[in-house]
Amino acid sequence: MRSRIVFSVCLACMLCHATSAQTFQGERLFYLVNSLESKQSFFQHADKISVVCPDVYQIDSLGVIYGEMDMRILNIARQKHIRVIPLFASFDQHAIHELLNRPESRLEAIRMMLQYAEQFGFAGWQFDLENVSLADREGYTSFYKQAADSLHAHGLLISCAIVKAEQSTPMNAHPSYERYMYENWSGAFDLQAIAEVSDFVSIMTYDQHTALTPPGPVAGYPWMERIIRYVLSLGIPAEKFSLGVPLYSDYWYPVGDPVHGARSTRDEISYAAVQDLVQRFQLHPQWLDDQKESMAYWENGGVFDWLFIEDARAFEARWELAKKYRLRGISAWVLGAEDPAIWKFLPVIK
Repeated sequence: MRSRIVFSVCLACMLCHATSAQTFQGERLFYLVNSLESKQSFFQHADKISVVCPDVYQIDSLGVIYGEMDMRILNIARQKHIRVIPLFASFDQHAIHELLNRPESRLEAIRMMLQYAEQFGFAGWQFDLENVSLADREGYTSFYKQAADSLHAHGLLISCAIVKAEQSTPMNAHPSYERYMYENWSGAFDLQAIAEVSDFVSIMTYDQHTALTPPGPVAGYPWMERIIRYVLSLGIPAEKFSLGVPLYSDYWYPVGDPVHGARSTRDEISYAAVQDLVQRFQLHPQWLDDQKESMAYWENGGVFDWLFIEDARAFEARWELAKKYRLRGISAWVLGAEDPAIWKFLPVIK
């Protein structure tokens, strides 16, 4: 039986953890969304963040970037000398295809990036286009290089949130699933070409398991390490590699509706929601030493629900993984979902 998760840390351990964090001067990029919890977390812990990446902008097929920036975020960032690098996102495969294949749409997107950066004092931009078809691989790379030339010419940074992969072609353990993921998610990213013109790339080393898979870790340690080794094997410099770290946990349960029928799904939940489930169902989560993550399962109405937990202990292990490979730092998704104890581990940035 594996040991139970520990929800408290002694003072000596906290001091030891802070010392460990201080020895690795990695960049701390934290994503922020337009929610009260996410903003409150930023306000409370801004002195421990080096880059904030607000997820408040979308992009459409015409290259129009739209959204609303909370000026309080910008004011705090200026006071604390935090670089603001917002992302713009789209998960609409058809709209992304149209964007990438319309020269005028690409130019409009770049124009708007430059305009917003000047207006709000952004340090740069991050691309977060997901569910991109493999057929648009060359178009994505071309657009990204075009944007990189323009942003760099104006003294701005460019980065890319890249869907995780641990090899250049689909595996064969689960052929139909892996083919789907490659053709629609990971295959569109030419890692080497993108990294070459990037200031850094944020590899999304989370969502190892999704609603399309059986329950499993959010980001198992061995899986994350395999991705790191794969990315570095491509010749991508470690100083350009920001390790994606999940701050959310995953809760699996069964659902059903007239359109899709009965099936299993999962929610990304905060650590506060984890605590609610632990207390409500009197759970005793177990630490998975190989995965460096905690989990619990329990019978609920005759079937099992599953919970995989990203707590401070898991966060520390992933920080140490970035340290082990001397990566640029971490890109943590998302403020407001974290175990509050992670902030005891991270020292103030001086």
